[in-house]
Amino acid sequence: MARIVKKRYSKQSVAIIVDGNDEKWYIDNVKKHYSCNAIRSMKIKPDLPQRKKVQELFNLAESKLNEEYTFVILIIDLDEPLKDVSEYSKFKYLYSKYLLAKNNELTGRQNSKYGWMSKILIIINNPCLEYWYLLHFNKITRFYADYQSLLPELKKIPILSQYDKCEDYYNKKPNIYERLENALNVARNNAIQFNLDDCNSQGCSEMNLLFDYFDKL
Repeated sequence: MARIVKKRYSKQSVAIIVDGNDEKWYIDNVKKHYSCNAIRSMKIKPDLPQRKKVQELFNLAESKLNEEYTFVILIIDLDEPLKDVSEYSKFKYLYSKYLLAKNNELTGRQNSKYGWMSKILIIINNPCLEYWYLLHFNKITRFYADYQSLLPELKKIPILSQYDKCEDYYNKKPNIYERLENALNVARNNAIQFNLDDCNSQGCSEMNLLFDYFDKL
């Protein structure tokens, strides 16, 4: 009789998938400094795919669940999908299935294909992670088409006036998390939930959900 080998999972193991280096650098600093024991004791691996197509990001999330992880956090910036009609269409389709999975509303056939999405958390930045930094100082919903159009607003903030999308800036003392730490609760309060119908008219960052998730563990 064949021996059945069962997958072994740690009590909680979380994979964090990001689509940009800046998200990885930011999360690395969150792990070091955020005052939450769960975020340090759990298995967390920021994972930067070589390619960033929407379907590939979702495929990677599914594969992580099929491996050693019990939960996946997928962080998506919308600046690139919004520039490509087919990518935007794919994002809307997959995100709508994610919402159905989280609300336990998938049909039987849909559940066999997308049921795994109930074990992930999708965090949206529209257009990019830097919107999260703006929320530390202002409650806004202004839409920016991309990082370049948002950058002048970011640089008006004194402690971010020299902001640069590079590893040296993110990690030099004070690092990016330390620069913003005193206003973290402000940003969490300023954040609003992403609405699929407002992709092209309202900016947002749901990075607050990352902190909410670990605070509840």
